[in-house]
Amino acid sequence: MKKIIAVVLLMGAALDDVCAELFTFDLVNKNGASWDGASSGVCTNAGSGLTLEAAMFAYLNGSYSFGSQLNSTATEFGMNAAGAGDATSLFDTVNGQEALWVSFNRAVTVKSIAVSSFTGGNVETGAYQVASGSLVNFTASGTYTIDAALNQGSYFKVIAMNTGGGNGWILNSFTVEAVPEPATASLAALGGLMAWVVRRASRK
Repeated sequence: MKKIIAVVLLMGAALDDVCAELFTFDLVNKNGASWDGASSGVCTNAGSGLTLEAAMFAYLNGSYSFGSQLNSTATEFGMNAAGAGDATSLFDTVNGQEALWVSFNRAVTVKSIAVSSFTGGNVETGAYQVASGSLVNFTASGTYTIDAALNQGSYFKVIAMNTGGGNGWILNSFTVEAVPEPATASLAALGGLMAWVVRRASRK
């Protein structure tokens, strides 16, 4: 019996993994989205089994910036910081250190980000941070694997780090994996096992 229970619990854990869904939030060419042109907004992504909401906030110099906007164009996504001279659809530090803070309506695993528009003469650098984890810098276009857990209500941050003579870069997308409800599949499997045990016992 102990072996049967162990097998069922292992199957339940495997089912939980199967139920996890990947969600990619594409930020480029989203002109007219409810969050485009606003200092904050919610980007909704519907999967096959659940809907994930990413609450996005424009930050400047480490604080929420009501005067800055999330800005998506046909080819770029970045921050439009208050003041003249800013690269309006890139991440830069011309008018301060721009950053995107994101939280989700359920626990997730942040899987990766995709960035672009780094050039040979671009000394602008970026970084990401999951909750209170370490800052991880990047200096080139590409997709960066993260694979870090983020609790509901905590923040995932993408940050412009230092000025590069007006240069900037694009955040194309970020991908997360939704965490299934705790042990849902395991409990269902265990319930089936207990029903089988009761039926078997009643026959004796």
